[in-house]
Amino acid sequence: MTDFKFAGKTFEVRMDNGVVFHNTYAAEGNKLHYAAIDGAAEGASEDVELHVGVVAAGIYLVGWNEVSGKAVAHVMDFNTGTITGYWSFDAGGGRIGEVHAAKFKEVR
Repeated sequence: MTDFKFAGKTFEVRMDNGVVFHNTYAAEGNKLHYAAIDGAAEGASEDVELHVGVVAAGIYLVGWNEVSGKAVAHVMDFNTGTITGYWSFDAGGGRIGEVHAAKFKEVR
């Protein structure tokens, strides 16, 4: 799994809802530590197992499940430095889903 462009790197991810994350990927590309550093989710962090697929050259589908029950999927496009993200979570006796856009850049 080490051929993934994100493997072993940290990215700043700026979501369209104002939340900013530092996403640090394991060298093998199979784990992620995310930390919300700004916005409504500031202070949230977790280590998660990743499920990864290659969509096209430089484009990856990256998904994970969080302890809270939130399911997250990102389409990371290294050609444009953008993410299209989807997450769903329990709310009001049902599930709610949201689609968001983001820009990302490598920070280390």
